[in-house]
Amino acid sequence: MLSRLPTRITRTTLALAWATLLSNIAIILTGGAVRLTDSGLGCPEWPRCTAESWVSTPEMGIHGAIEFGNRLLTYVLIAISVAMFLAVVRLWETHRALVVRTLIIGFGIPMQGVIGGFTVWTDLNPWVVALHFIVSSGLVMVATQLLGRIRLELHHQGRVGQPLVDGQRDGLTAGLAAIQLAAAWAAVVIGTKVTGTGPHAGDPGAPRHAFDPELVTRLHVVPVYILCAAAVVILLRQRRLSASPGQRRAAWFLLGVILFQGLIGYWQHLTGLPIALVWLHMLGSAAVIAAATAVFDRYRAAYRTRGTDAQAVPAQRSTVSS
Repeated sequence: MLSRLPTRITRTTLALAWATLLSNIAIILTGGAVRLTDSGLGCPEWPRCTAESWVSTPEMGIHGAIEFGNRLLTYVLIAISVAMFLAVVRLWETHRALVVRTLIIGFGIPMQGVIGGFTVWTDLNPWVVALHFIVSSGLVMVATQLLGRIRLELHHQGRVGQPLVDGQRDGLTAGLAAIQLAAAWAAVVIGTKVTGTGPHAGDPGAPRHAFDPELVTRLHVVPVYILCAAAVVILLRQRRLSASPGQRRAAWFLLGVILFQGLIGYWQHLTGLPIALVWLHMLGSAAVIAAATAVFDRYRAAYRTRGTDAQAVPAQRSTVSS
């Protein structure tokens, strides 16, 4: 079986990397649908749906169907993760950075299932729900890194030593790349406290944070402003540097995502948190992490291409950290 696995990075590898990223974003959205429709305890047990059944029953209604559907999506993610791992595992000696990221995602998905079980056992405790979302965001970040590296390998058609940081940078842009990623994560983490204080608990009887909603909302906005400022300065600084097309696209995409997320954020705040806008804001959160990760990689990643073939470069040239 092992001898039949791929020894090259191909378009199929790229398609699996896209599927990995998009599926990890999709489960954030389905998880949001569970919470926003008050279906968080639609399946009141874990790992079973009920004490007597592994699946939802007609008597459980739409809430049971929504919660069980979200659980089923986990198996889709596992299948994609396994396929992604099998597509790169024979590249371990030369492309270790890719294999390690598939392993992180592969182990992270079932870990998310266990955290999901704790959310049920704790009746949707907002701290546990927040951890669930933060881990999902982390998997989105790793999947973005995986996709970016595979795209780079295919773009250079097997050439070895081509950097992911393929344009000019200076101390300012490199420093701001780190700041914007840290700010994006701070916004996501504090955002979970805003959510845990708000009305969409996932179940009418679920516990809530006792924070002042106005205060945590204002705190949430602080890292968003820092993120926005860093993104704008990077774009302005690019005009004086020989930035690559990839660096420019990443920076513009980040700014676009921030503007979308900011518009939705203020809109939902001023209109009483309607479900559709909250759901879009969750999509925006995943997009912010992906965009901030792409900018960070384009200015700070140490990764260089190893070639698309497993024999392209000696093992000592591959590093896990890049």
